Amino acid sequence: MDSRTPPDGTAAGAGAPAKRFSLGSIPTRLWVALILLILAVIFVAQNRDAVQIQVLVVSLSAPLWATLGGAVLVGLVIGLLLRPSARKQRKAAQR
Repeated sequence: MDSRTPPDGTAAGAGAPAKRFSLGSIPTRLWVALILLILAVIFVAQNRDAVQIQVLVVSLSAPLWATLGGAVLVGLVIGLLLRPSARKQRKAAQR
């Protein structure tokens, strides 16, 4: 027997089952992310028209998708700024 052959006589790796790919093996959060990405691409493709935006005295023209995306980002930042800090959460958990 060759020193590279395992004691059972099989070639290295020959007895190991091959990993099979299945759609069920993809995590749910990856499916949700993929669906959201597809929806975002469709949204951008359908909303390329320019719109007038007025903020106080400034007026500018921008694509609708960029305007709505900017509003979502502003909302996200506000939400992140207003959520309790980790220190406050730990303090509340200790009580």
